[in-house]
Amino acid sequence: MNQKTNQPGAPIIVVGAGFAGMSAAFFLAEAGRRVCLLEAGRLAGGRARSFQEARSGLELDWGPHLFMKANPALRDFLERIGAAASLHFASSLDLTFRLRDPSAKGVRTERLRFPARGGSLGGVLALFRWRGPGLRARLEILRGLLRAASEREGAGSEEETVGRMLDRLGQGEASRAWFWEPFSRAVLNLPMEAGSGVLFRRVIAEAFGAGPGGATLGSPGLPMRAFWAERAAEHIRRLGGEVRMKTPVRQIRIEGGEVRGVVLAGGEFLEASAVITAVPPPALLTLLPGDIREEAPWRDFGRLKPGPIASAYLWLKRPSAGPLFEALVDEPWQWLFRPGNHRESADEPIALLAGGVDSVAAAPRGEIVTSARETASRLLPGAVIRRAVAVREKAATWANGADEQAFRPPAETPVPGLILAGDWTATGLPATCEGAVRSGRQAVEAVLGAPAGAEMPPQINI
Repeated sequence: MNQKTNQPGAPIIVVGAGFAGMSAAFFLAEAGRRVCLLEAGRLAGGRARSFQEARSGLELDWGPHLFMKANPALRDFLERIGAAASLHFASSLDLTFRLRDPSAKGVRTERLRFPARGGSLGGVLALFRWRGPGLRARLEILRGLLRAASEREGAGSEEETVGRMLDRLGQGEASRAWFWEPFSRAVLNLPMEAGSGVLFRRVIAEAFGAGPGGATLGSPGLPMRAFWAERAAEHIRRLGGEVRMKTPVRQIRIEGGEVRGVVLAGGEFLEASAVITAVPPPALLTLLPGDIREEAPWRDFGRLKPGPIASAYLWLKRPSAGPLFEALVDEPWQWLFRPGNHRESADEPIALLAGGVDSVAAAPRGEIVTSARETASRLLPGAVIRRAVAVREKAATWANGADEQAFRPPAETPVPGLILAGDWTATGLPATCEGAVRSGRQAVEAVLGAPAGAEMPPQINI
C-alpha cells in the first residue's frame, strides 16, 4: 500500500545510515525522489562500520563480516554502488574447522569443501569426505539439510526454537556441535535453545534449497567504511540526495495524527513528506511523542531483545598461516579471521569473534581480552601474541528469538508518513545485512507503492 505523503514538496527524510537507511535512501534517490539522510554519528555504516585503530593506524572492522551468495538484496545493492568487486567469494562452500585434539595433545583442522559444480549430489559427496564428526552425524546433517530446505512454510510452530527444530529433524549432539551450532550461531547470534527455528529454516532454504552453492561464503577485501559505506553515501549524493553526518534527530514531529517532519538536536525543524526510521527499537522510541508510545506497535518494542558481538584483534610476532576464516569447535570464541590475507599488510592482526548473551561477548572487557589471548594460544601453537584490542557491540543483533517474532513490526505504521526500516523489522529473515537491505527496500516500496529499483536477481546456487 502506498503510504500518504503529507508535504509533497518536502523531502523524504531517512534517519540512520546503516545498511537499512543507506539502501532506503539510495533507492529513493534512484527513483528520482527528494531524499535527505540524517546520521547522528561522525561516520556512516551503523553496525557494519570500521574504525581506525590508534596505535597501528590500521582501519579495522567493528567486527569481521561474512556474506552468503544467497543474499540477493545485499548483493544487488552492493553491485549498484560499485562495491561488489571488492567482495571475494570462494568458488564453492569451503569451510575449515579448527579444534583441540586431546588425543594428539595439539590442534587439528578439518575441511568441509563442496565442489564448485555438482548440485545436491556434490553436497552429499562433500559430507561423506568430511572427516569432522563421525559418519552417523554426517548422515544426520545431510538428512536435516534436505528436510529443512524442502519443508513448507509453517512446518514448525511460529515459536519453535532452533533446538526444537533440530529435535524434529533428528539431529544428535555431534551434528549440532560440528555443524548446526556454528551455523545457527552465525545466523542468529543466539543459543539454539532461544533462536527462532522459523528464521533459521528460511536461511537454510535460501542457502541450500537448490544445492550448496547459495551457502558459499565471502568476505570484503576492504574495511567496511571503504568497502560500502562511503560508496553508498557518494552514490546517494550523485543521484541528487542529501547526506548529513553528525546530525542527530531529537524528535519525529507528529501533528494531527500525521508526520510533519523531524526536530534536530539543536532545535531546527526539517519538514518531510515522509520519514523512514532506520534505527534500533530503543533509539526509535526516544524519537516518538510520549502519547503514542503505549499504542501498537510501539508498546511491544520492549519485547525485542538485543544480542552482543565481540571481536578481539591480536597482533602476532609472526603471521598465522591459513584460510581467511575458520569455524572454531568447542571454544568460547566461534570464528577466527585472517583479514591480512586479503590485504597483505605486514602488521595486520588476526581476529576472533564471538556472539550471544551466553558467550564471552557478554563478559567484562578485561575478561574478553584474556579469553581471546588464551584461545589464540591454545589453537595456534607457538604463536606469540604481541598485543590485543577488543571491541564490542552490545546490541549487534535484534529480535532473533523464537518468542519475539510476533512483535517484529512491518514497514508501514498506523501513523501516515512514518515508515520503519531496520534488520529487526518483519523482513522474514534474521537481523543480518541481507535482512537490513530487504527492510530498506520494503520501506521504499511502502512510500512509492511500487518495487524499489529493478527486480532483484535470483539467488545464486551452484
